[in-house]
Amino acid sequence: MSLKHILLGILQQPQSGYDVKKLFDEVFSNFWAAELSQIYPQLKKLTDQALLTVEEIESSKGPNKKIYQTTNEGKKELVQWLLNGPVTNTEKLAYLAQTFFLGTLDEKAEQINFLEDLLVYMKTWHEALLSFEAQYKADYPNYPHDLPDEEFYPNLTLMLGVKKVGAKVEWVEESLALLRERMNQ
Repeated sequence: MSLKHILLGILQQPQSGYDVKKLFDEVFSNFWAAELSQIYPQLKKLTDQALLTVEEIESSKGPNKKIYQTTNEGKKELVQWLLNGPVTNTEKLAYLAQTFFLGTLDEKAEQINFLEDLLVYMKTWHEALLSFEAQYKADYPNYPHDLPDEEFYPNLTLMLGVKKVGAKVEWVEESLALLRERMNQ
């Protein structure tokens, strides 16, 4: 998956870099993470390639605000990326790599603390996704069938997120139970 293409998709509607980061934190965190240190250089690069336009507007809170928007060439690039088919096998789960090596910790209590921290994180993430889903259900009585197109496709990613993160919560709970059993043997 490409940050470049995600930005081209997001910026079909004009937004600032800060607004883009906020979307990554609130919406895209289900499947993609990006920091401002990655976003701003990519915005500059895409602007230099004429795939984005940038307009400076005055801000009452400090320096001028830069608003970015996908150009026609940028949309063509996004469409081509979609037409190339699904990009798969790109996930990197650092916490899973850490879990693989958890036996390196000598103290079982440290291993349990790691998994308990992971469980808190996963439960919080899952609750946030469930909250977004609940809002959709409240707004659309025949959810998801009555969602307008601009909300239907993003909702498909939310639906997977709810299931995927819910499964991760179950996996961490099961892992903790197994580790606790091993401690008591």
